[in-house]
Amino acid sequence: MKFRLALATSIFLSFFSGNLMAQDLDTGRVLYGICSACHGPNGEGLAALNGPRIAGQQAWYTERQLINFKSGARGSDARDVYGQQMAPMAQTLTTDQAIKDVSAYIESLGG
Repeated sequence: MKFRLALATSIFLSFFSGNLMAQDLDTGRVLYGICSACHGPNGEGLAALNGPRIAGQQAWYTERQLINFKSGARGSDARDVYGQQMAPMAQTLTTDQAIKDVSAYIESLGG
């Protein structure tokens, strides 16, 4: 029982402490520069490059997708041509804070 409580507390604290890290929109804007090649300067998406619109996407969702691309959970299947293009782009975000910053910036672009 004590182990379960300790585990649940640990998971709870790690989840919320990670989400309490302050995001830096200025850093996110700079990091977004590479993203704009496919997603457009305002996150509007570029159909010619199959870059979807991401402006206003909730930060938690963008963070999750970037983590999935970095870990290989997305973009590693040979049939996923666009995912394979995105996976190396996600690798340019070298820290968790960078992912949070760019995700917050994307959310700030509005829907």
